Amino acid sequence: MPATDVVALLAITLDGYIARSDGSVDFLDAHPVEEFDFEGFTNDVDGLIMGSATYEQTLGFGWAWGARPTTVLTNRRGLDVPADSDIRFSAAPTADAIRSLAEECEQRVWVFGGGRVVTDGILGGAIDTLDLTVIPEAIGSGIPLFTAPVPGPMRLIESRPYSGGAIRLVYDLTGR
Repeated sequence: MPATDVVALLAITLDGYIARSDGSVDFLDAHPVEEFDFEGFTNDVDGLIMGSATYEQTLGFGWAWGARPTTVLTNRRGLDVPADSDIRFSAAPTADAIRSLAEECEQRVWVFGGGRVVTDGILGGAIDTLDLTVIPEAIGSGIPLFTAPVPGPMRLIESRPYSGGAIRLVYDLTGR
């Protein structure tokens, strides 16, 4: 049975960036992750999918996902693989790769990023939910959430304000 939910969950700046141009997400430092119930979300994640730049940045932080099946979208060869992980590299179209991973997961697939992976996944109809935490900072430039126009509307199903001005916006993409 395929995953019950394919979720693109990301933090973004008020002006729509997922990271600075150099990949830094230092704008998250003033917002404790505990407040956002990130652990509750990740407890239900069976598999992850991400682009190679996101993968390499994640390796730099230290691989936290154990042996959860993880698909890295890339044509590159020779990328490091952490011990005791289940990393697969794929050059398949993004939506196809997401669906393939979802077929082997039971609960939730997390579309981890970056912007091109999220955009291609939404445009390909492979993402069910867009879960954004908007951080109240405008950084002016960086890596955008969307790399191409994404037609709407997206149906807002949840919003929640947090201390410090952040807000969570959850959109259902299944009825588009």
